[in-house]
Amino acid sequence: MIELRKINGENIDEIVALEVAEDQEDFIQTTNLRSFADAHMLNADGIPATPLAIYADEIPVGFMMYIYDTMDHESFENEVFYGKKSYFIWHMMIGNNFQGKGYGKLAFKKMLRHMETMPDGEADYASLFYQTSNTTARNLYASFGFVDTGIIQDQSMLAVKKLDVTGKTHGPK
Repeated sequence: MIELRKINGENIDEIVALEVAEDQEDFIQTTNLRSFADAHMLNADGIPATPLAIYADEIPVGFMMYIYDTMDHESFENEVFYGKKSYFIWHMMIGNNFQGKGYGKLAFKKMLRHMETMPDGEADYASLFYQTSNTTARNLYASFGFVDTGIIQDQSMLAVKKLDVTGKTHGPK
């Protein structure tokens, strides 16, 4: 069973210690520790950030984080989502020893369901960046209805999924 838990003094060391396989290091732009620190800084700045530990049958297997913010980067100015609120998936990883068991897909699904409850406020979109060379990530996100926008920053593609204000997503689940 997959469970998403808050990170605290009891589990932070285990989450920080999780690493991806060496051949996947280029796909992860930051460490779990840095993302956790970013979450605290973002929260202090008034941008809601939610770091979560991923557990499978009481064993910590991964880390994910999302933030709630406005999609107002200058590169989005000509897009329909410019200026709209979004739940932005900041970081997601499954530890090397736990990959290939479906944990990432199950955790991602659980996180999307949580975001659909609009815990930090109403949003029009869920969004994320993934490395353009990471076909596994692209396929996973597409299976949840994320659509590539064509916007590439630092070799990462922006993908978005339209949400409606009732908290239900459009497209396949």
